[in-house]
Amino acid sequence: MQIIHFTHGATDPLKGFDAEGAHYVPLADGHGDTHLSCVHLESGATINAPSLTHAAALLAVHGRITLVSERGNTRNIDICAGMGAVFEPQEPYMFRSDPGAILIVVEAEQLLPHRRGISNPERITGQTWPGDDRAQYPDVSDYQPD
Repeated sequence: MQIIHFTHGATDPLKGFDAEGAHYVPLADGHGDTHLSCVHLESGATINAPSLTHAAALLAVHGRITLVSERGNTRNIDICAGMGAVFEPQEPYMFRSDPGAILIVVEAEQLLPHRRGISNPERITGQTWPGDDRAQYPDVSDYQPD
């Protein structure tokens, strides 16, 4: 076993992707072109089109981000701790965090969300992380993937 560390002190400023206020640390690499990393976002941080060559899963573990999906109709989707999104290769998007956030990022040639992990109102209404004082996650009931 090897211990990995992804606190803010382990990160370096993210250069590229027109990133502002983002710090990054790679955590693990898999066979082929699979990568696991952590991104710390300061208040007001933005990252544009961070992973167009790979499928990517963005998993919020702290804070809140706003995803801007540019597939089909441009739309903003709020994601908070305990939520995530999966993007196909070549799917354009950007994200920002007004309050700040910590994300785990998984990149691979292909990622398919498992049916049990896909958000639906019946599963998520009223769910929170331990210590989270919000009554429920943002309403995603009107979101329909393209």
